[in-house]
Amino acid sequence: MRLFIALTLTKTVNQLLDDICQQRLSDANSNQVPAQRRHLTLRFLGEQTAEQTAVATQIVQALRVKKFELSLKAIERFPARESRTIAAIPEYSTSLMALYQQLSASLAASGFEPLQREFRPHITLGKAPAIPSAKIDLGIDICLPVRQIVLFQSQLTASGPLYSPLATENLR
Repeated sequence: MRLFIALTLTKTVNQLLDDICQQRLSDANSNQVPAQRRHLTLRFLGEQTAEQTAVATQIVQALRVKKFELSLKAIERFPARESRTIAAIPEYSTSLMALYQQLSASLAASGFEPLQREFRPHITLGKAPAIPSAKIDLGIDICLPVRQIVLFQSQLTASGPLYSPLATENLR
């Protein structure tokens, strides 16, 4: 199974991001990510066996993290200025970093490969070659309440990926 661990978005946050996408990414060349596919990936695990999936499920369910909020203030090209991917980037959050570090330590202790690059949290909104390279200030702060962490299975299909939750842990 192809797996990843992520934070989900609320309906309110998705609606605000839909509005921004319609205003800023609505030209004919843009390819927007549908609201039901948006998330903030904490860790992509790739192809895993049934045994590894069971271990990942246990890790997600064993996390003991308090609820927190993330602030989204801008969208920009990701991961670099010349990229076509457009993403909402949260402000730095010690709570998010603590969650990521706890998750990473648990995964490493259970034999999962460590991440080979720096963790750069983002929410992919789409691909759009026509917008400027610079960061776009949203003009508003979008507060993303972080209330749960989810282990997803990702199935690649001709119409795009399908994400199925395998394990959900509500934060305290």
